[in-house]
Amino acid sequence: SAGSSLHATAHDARRTLDFALTWMEPRIRSLIPTNADRTIDARNPPNGTTGKAAAELKEFAMAADMLRAGRCDQVEAAGTVYRITRSRRLLRWGPDGPEVPRPSDTSTHTPSALHPCLDEDGTVHVEDSAGEEPSC
Repeated sequence: SAGSSLHATAHDARRTLDFALTWMEPRIRSLIPTNADRTIDARNPPNGTTGKAAAELKEFAMAADMLRAGRCDQVEAAGTVYRITRSRRLLRWGPDGPEVPRPSDTSTHTPSALHPCLDEDGTVHVEDSAGEEPSC
């Protein structure tokens, strides 16, 4: 499958899915040899591709083209539904502000800052001299 990781924007996620549909999935499914030239993909199949393989490659290319055509968040190819989804950071917030980690939490680290700290020269500071995240 074209499972992926988090992306900064939906556009980045669509670009990754486009790559997965046209380049990676055909190789995983042995529709294109893994040692084929990098320019060979579902849109530009190897010479002599016929039958079921050609039909599946065309299906992958059509699904990828749908992603490029507009703000499409879901496509289907070869019996699999591929979907772009949004996830959000979760932070428990109470009347006194954000909750501290609970003893049952697997990680007792405080949430990381969303934006890095910059000094007046524009240097990014990830940790201070004591190894703690700086408070900006």
